[in-house]
Amino acid sequence: MTKHTITLLCTLLLLSACGQRSDAPPPKLLEEQRAVLDQAKAVEAELQAQAEKQRKAIEQAQ
Repeated sequence: MTKHTITLLCTLLLLSACGQRSDAPPPKLLEEQRAVLDQAKAVEAELQAQAEKQRKAIEQAQ
């Protein structure tokens, strides 16, 4: 065998070993942070609605 053949076989072996995938499901990254962000968006919408209601009340009083 020549050096090129051995090098090629070693390279193919290493590449095939790196290409294997596990069947485990991917981890749920940042799930907690997304939940907190969704809660913050809901609170923000509520605050904006209250601010609009207060602004209208002030306009009515004038």
